[in-house]
Amino acid sequence: MKNELANETKETGGHRGRLFVFKLLSALWLGKFLFRLTRLIGRGGTTLPGRTALAINPGIASQLAGQLTGGTLLITGTNGKTTTSALVSTILKENGCRYIHNYSGSNMIWGITSTLIEASTPAGRLDGNWAVMEVDEGAFPSVVHSLRPHGIVVTNIFRDQLDRYGEIDQIQDSIEKGLRAQPEKGFQVLNADDPSLVALDSGGKKRVTYGLETELQDPVRQNTGRDIKTCPACHKKLEYTKIYFAHLGHYYCPSCSYLRPKPDIKLIEHIRNSDGTTHLQIGLPDDEFALNFPLLGTYNLYNVLAAVACGYALSVPIPVIRQALERVVPSFGRMEKFSVNSKTMIMALIKNPVSTNEVLRTILNEPGKINLVVAINDKIADGTDISWLWDVNFEELAAVKDRLSTVLVSGLRALEMAVRLKYAGLDPGQIEIAEDTGRAVKSALEHTASGDKLYILPTYTAMLEMHRHINRMGLGKPYWED
Repeated sequence: MKNELANETKETGGHRGRLFVFKLLSALWLGKFLFRLTRLIGRGGTTLPGRTALAINPGIASQLAGQLTGGTLLITGTNGKTTTSALVSTILKENGCRYIHNYSGSNMIWGITSTLIEASTPAGRLDGNWAVMEVDEGAFPSVVHSLRPHGIVVTNIFRDQLDRYGEIDQIQDSIEKGLRAQPEKGFQVLNADDPSLVALDSGGKKRVTYGLETELQDPVRQNTGRDIKTCPACHKKLEYTKIYFAHLGHYYCPSCSYLRPKPDIKLIEHIRNSDGTTHLQIGLPDDEFALNFPLLGTYNLYNVLAAVACGYALSVPIPVIRQALERVVPSFGRMEKFSVNSKTMIMALIKNPVSTNEVLRTILNEPGKINLVVAINDKIADGTDISWLWDVNFEELAAVKDRLSTVLVSGLRALEMAVRLKYAGLDPGQIEIAEDTGRAVKSALEHTASGDKLYILPTYTAMLEMHRHINRMGLGKPYWED
């Protein structure tokens, strides 16, 4: 970096060159100081360092990321970004690569900038092969322009945070703008089972698709919120030969030639093992391989395929991909497990109807009693419109009343959540209200029997609050210490 700064000084002239160096280093050093300060007071420092550095030097993210020898990989989409980016990072690590990852899930440009600042040296040097960055859908085009990614993974598009995104076509437009802006030599990984993605313009880049070619082991619930109902080409009604959840499946349009493409990377078979892992048989364009995957849920079948497709596009050897994916652990707040006094707490972020329905589906397929905390906040990061709760199939909880042991609602909108569960068919006398998230965790643990599981379903800011309470209990640690 020292030589790069010297070259920049020569190329731009003495005064302009010194100004370039001053802006870069002053933004960097102030960012690093704010990291230390926020960590001292027990905060993550995921946004403040980046916001401040960008105010001083708007080009700092591209200047730092431009030093990476491999490049940047961006993962976007409504659901699955955090887990998929963690899986891709694990594959790179297993392959001996040095990488940078915004593992906190802070996925706006300031969070990404904070990650780059933390990883750099005080001299502005960034050692590494790759940066793996989870990116917010709305911020995606601007991040693509800043980081010029070598690879892009798009997981899916669902209705999410109506107060921010509006209808689903706005998310499609945002992602398509980012795909078009990607450098020509890059590659794109897209979910073939999502009709809203296949129609997007790649801008002529290499594309790798993935999808399911198997039957689910549990009945498909048709009320999981199909956000895409019409053909992207002619706007007539789409038909399906298979639906996995929501609008993901094997679709075709009877009115025109639009249909699901045959995926390059496909799940051929999945069987639940007795140890809790899932045996996966994954097909490639010219081969196939098996692995035992430790994460639960149909949505994680898509996440693992997305990671395999990204590894395949990067020419990572298949044995390396297999070894990496068999060793993964749940990401921050995504079916994350904590153990205490022979009890298991499982935290799963919820943020929209589809993600919540699939989390509920996973919980209901697990054996034993159900102890449940649902914590709803309506801060900016959560989405201020909580009407989506009425599109979640909480009625399935009423259908298994005999298995419900503890039901507790918490967060800023705990009372509204209690009303939603009442109308779902739960007995109001069975629903405990504890608006304070710390008291909710403590109370739910006290009511959970030894050997049982406690499921905590929070929105984003409620998840961060509960994580801090769990850390204080000595059951976890801040994500930056992982």
